[in-house]
Amino acid sequence: MITRTVLSLAVVAALGLPGIAFAQEEHRIGGKAVPADQMAEVQAKCDEMRKGETPSPVAQAAADEPNAEAGAEAAADAAVELSSELWIEGGERIDVEKLSIELCSEGNFGLSPN
Repeated sequence: MITRTVLSLAVVAALGLPGIAFAQEEHRIGGKAVPADQMAEVQAKCDEMRKGETPSPVAQAAADEPNAEAGAEAAADAAVELSSELWIEGGERIDVEKLSIELCSEGNFGLSPN
């Protein structure tokens, strides 16, 4: 009886884990999955921005405004504009030059460990 219960739990766990692992690894930006052939390019751009090597377009828009309230509004406008222009080639590819740190975070692109 105990062996059957343990075996049943093991089978259920084994069937559920691949789905959970896949859901955690998927990178989606703007509601679309990042193309597999662009993953490395997107990760590299996100790393550049997070390390401060390349300014985020959204942060740059905020920095260009003279006061904090106007800067926050400019950043919000820049984020909306960039996300609407992000997908190119009929929505099949990402224009990596339009990525922002916020979009990197949305897509689960954290700073690479290296």
